[in-house]
Parts: sequence; structure tokens; C-alpha cells
Amino acid sequence: MQYSHHRQPGCTFLKEDVTKTYIINSNCIYNEGKYELRTVSNSQVIKMTAMRAKCLSFIIENAHLEIIERQKITTALWGSRSHYVNDANLTQILYLIRRDLKALGINDLFITIPRQGLKVNSDIAIIATDSETKGRKKQIVRQTIAALTTVFSVTLGSLMYLHIH
Repeated sequence: MQYSHHRQPGCTFLKEDVTKTYIINSNCIYNEGKYELRTVSNSQVIKMTAMRAKCLSFIIENAHLEIIERQKITTALWGSRSHYVNDANLTQILYLIRRDLKALGINDLFITIPRQGLKVNSDIAIIATDSETKGRKKQIVRQTIAALTTVFSVTLGSLMYLHIH
């Protein structure tokens, strides 16, 4: 399985600043921020609920593990309430994720290991890319403009001071 992250060491972004996009099996794109699966050709788009998207993201992020334990998935989805969540809730979410992926031609991205958890199919390539959102780009532009404005103001002030004296 191909699994890669493109991140620069020492460079951190806030969660809302980065939209993770995954290319699954070369024909499906999963956009974590938009909660959507779509074909590479954009001919078919499937909107997911936030909970399904969170679950799929957790599965993809942990694809390198031999087995992703059900309890870890449940804790990732429901946090401290996970002890009170019926096992059928997770089973339903996994069924719906499988259905969505199958509609886009991806069968068996993950398989169930009874009473243990899931195993991600190593024959299906998953390539992760981090792309900055428009909000982050706008923030960078605003900071650049602010810095240039400050430099211009200081330079202009210095010239005026020198001209007066």
C-alpha cells in the first residue's frame, strides 16, 4: 500500500487551516474538510455526514496499523461517551462508509476482523496530501500586506523626518 504524507518538519497548522485530501485507489478523492467522496473525473460526488467522515479519516490515518481496534475507533468518534455507545452504531457507520466507497468503485477498502477491529486492504493505494484552504491563504496575504504597510509607513516617516531636519 502506498501511504504518504507531505509535511514539512517543524511546520504546524491549526486543524481548520489544513484540508486533508486523500486519493484512494487512483480513482476516488476523499476531501476531509468537505466531508465528500468523489471520482477523480468529478462525475460522481457523495456527501458524507460529519461522523462518517471522521470515521473514514481515522481509518485512513491509522491504515498503517495491522489491526485498527474497534474500541479505538469508537473512542475517536465519541470520546468519553464511547463507553455508552452501542456497538451497532459503529457497525452502521462502517456499513455506510463501505456503501459510499462501493458506489465509487472501491470495494473492500477495509475488512472486519471479528471481535477485534478493522484491517485496511494493503492492495488499495491511499495517498494523502495536505492543501491549504483559502482561509489560510487569505491570512498569509493579509499578513504580507500588513508587513508591507508597516515598512512603507516607517520609510515614509523617516523620509519626512529627514526632510524636516
